[in-house]
Amino acid sequence: MVVLNPALPASIEWLHVRSTSSDYFFNRAPGALRLPHRRPMRVWTRSTVAGLCALAGVLVAVATGCGPRFRPGDLPEIGEAGSLRVIVRPGFGQWPAARGLGGVDQRDLLESFAARLGVGLVWVPADRHDQILVWLLEGRGDIALARFSPVDLDGFDGVRSTSTVDWVIDQVVATQDGPIATMEDIGDAGVALPASLQGTILGLGNPDLRRFEPVAEETPLEQILERVSSGRYSVTVADSALVESVRRSGAQLRVVGRLAERRSLVWAVRRTSPQLLRAIDDFLFASEVLDRSQAQPECRDLRDVQRSRVLRLVTRNSPVTVTIERGGLKGFEYDLVSAFAADLGVRLELALPPPGTEPLEWLEAGYGDVAALHEPLPLEGAGGISASVPYRHVDLVAVVAARTVPLSSVEELAGLPVIASTSVSTWCREVPIEPGMAVETGRPGNDALSSLIAVSRGEAYAAVVDKDTARLELADRPGLIGGVTVLPRVPLVWLVNPGAVELSRRIDRFLSRSRKSGLIRQLERNHFGNWSGYVPANRPTIPPGALSPFDEVLRWAGRTHGIDWRLLASLMYEESRFDPDAIGPGGSAGLFQFMPFTWRELGVDDPHHPGDAAEAGARYLRRLMDMLPEMEKSDRVAMALAGYNVGPGHIFDARRLAVQMGLDRNQWAGNVETALLILDDPEVAREYPSGVCRCRRAVGYTRRILRRYGAYRAQFPPS
Repeated sequence: MVVLNPALPASIEWLHVRSTSSDYFFNRAPGALRLPHRRPMRVWTRSTVAGLCALAGVLVAVATGCGPRFRPGDLPEIGEAGSLRVIVRPGFGQWPAARGLGGVDQRDLLESFAARLGVGLVWVPADRHDQILVWLLEGRGDIALARFSPVDLDGFDGVRSTSTVDWVIDQVVATQDGPIATMEDIGDAGVALPASLQGTILGLGNPDLRRFEPVAEETPLEQILERVSSGRYSVTVADSALVESVRRSGAQLRVVGRLAERRSLVWAVRRTSPQLLRAIDDFLFASEVLDRSQAQPECRDLRDVQRSRVLRLVTRNSPVTVTIERGGLKGFEYDLVSAFAADLGVRLELALPPPGTEPLEWLEAGYGDVAALHEPLPLEGAGGISASVPYRHVDLVAVVAARTVPLSSVEELAGLPVIASTSVSTWCREVPIEPGMAVETGRPGNDALSSLIAVSRGEAYAAVVDKDTARLELADRPGLIGGVTVLPRVPLVWLVNPGAVELSRRIDRFLSRSRKSGLIRQLERNHFGNWSGYVPANRPTIPPGALSPFDEVLRWAGRTHGIDWRLLASLMYEESRFDPDAIGPGGSAGLFQFMPFTWRELGVDDPHHPGDAAEAGARYLRRLMDMLPEMEKSDRVAMALAGYNVGPGHIFDARRLAVQMGLDRNQWAGNVETALLILDDPEVAREYPSGVCRCRRAVGYTRRILRRYGAYRAQFPPS
């Protein structure tokens, strides 16, 4: 039986479809991802249901863009459908986010993952706890999100767990003012839990938890805690994140004991979705290494930049800003800002906004020091953002689909749907034609490339982009043709926060000097002319759309050893520039530049063989990571990379020195990193077991690999 629920208010853009065993909500509004509160169900009569069954199927397909309800596919099917479906437990989204020991908001994390895949996100709320994994196997969703740990999923055929998403501690909880203050006070009091969640607790064999009080499978876990707070239930078991979430809502709870040390939270996917599992694991790895190691946002001026010796660049991943070329970072804006960083005597770090985030918002929030977007300053909506002096002028041009009639004048765009980035759209609205162009900006963070793709898909009549982007992209997009100039000679500027007065002045002086010296003209020729640069004759060809010539062996090696293949690619590029025949000083050889004793110890017969080298490189990096004690993954990976360069002994020396300096030996940035720089002094290094070290080189080596890894992640989505 299928029943449409008309009780949902029109303001909530969800479609609720009920089968004989379950209810479904489908989102009808693009970008509206919040779960609605449940409303009373009104069942329609049998005479109405027959006519609505077909309509329900059509509405589901149209509203969600995800086709049939049951879609037990893998990553290609998710991409084809354009949506990632996540099955969630009862009550999910109705209480404050339950953040574990890692501080992770799983809702935000899944939204970010869907954005990285370039698909929409659809929440599929289960009515009962015992339905979640059944629905996953039936194909009603792609990921199941509950409070799973790996042991919960081990005995469930057809389901696999992802890598760790967060960490929690299971706690025994009673009401704040009740008689139960210790584990011994529990006695014969029943532990309130749904039957499907009791097995894990029984498996722990705790003698203080002798009996259970049954709770309906439809009951949210947070509601059980609220009932404990009110005295309706005596005691329950919940993880620390849920307890803190409900406490923030006013519940009076007492933690009377813990069942075990921390446990990991994971998501569940079907065993028949191996590509999705690999993509999730790569995404989680990158999130831990790159996102959680970011410094706190801070609006800084020149003195702060020079003190930290880091300039943070907010930009986009595009051919005119920064992109991957033969494995390295290239781009007009990237090269120009790199020259400015060198002029300041600091190193450059990329601060790429997450998908769906406007770069100017990212800058204004303090995640970067300067924004170089290859765009003019928005004519409106830029807030207090300050602009540099113009350093170039570029035409804004209209690009249309090749199947349409070419434009002969800008007046032909009057009243037509046009798409552009947020900044460019403000200029388009000033074009003196009647009626004006119907300008759209698409999703937040939309740029020139996104606009061109929208036109090729028929989502807009024309895209207005800068002429540099048009020249670079149209050669590879036969379905698009360049049109008329919409606005000539629009000024390109860099952007800074209004409080960065001295930084703004220094930028203006640098840009003015770069125009006079010919640096900007040289970069124009390099990036927008016909010069393509020298490529060694023996360098392997990188296939179109690939990151390296060896993507498949890197994916296999990364999957085998639990490392994001894009990090391995960045390490490979640093070591050999993707040249399997590379020979380094001292006899190091191959894609990962193993020294002879290292490759023999790893059992590698031929370090020049891509498959053998990738497996050995991943295995050795994993070994270095496992040698380090428990710490944040971002710190573990950074120290392992430095150890790859100079040997693990010097990293342990640096950790000892860090303790003596009053620093944290388990943190890389500003701690072990600083100690390594000091160990570069031979007089200091000789006081430690591993002796003299070219440790300064290891610091730069690690920074370059991680910076490149961040750029790789931005351009290449999870596997």
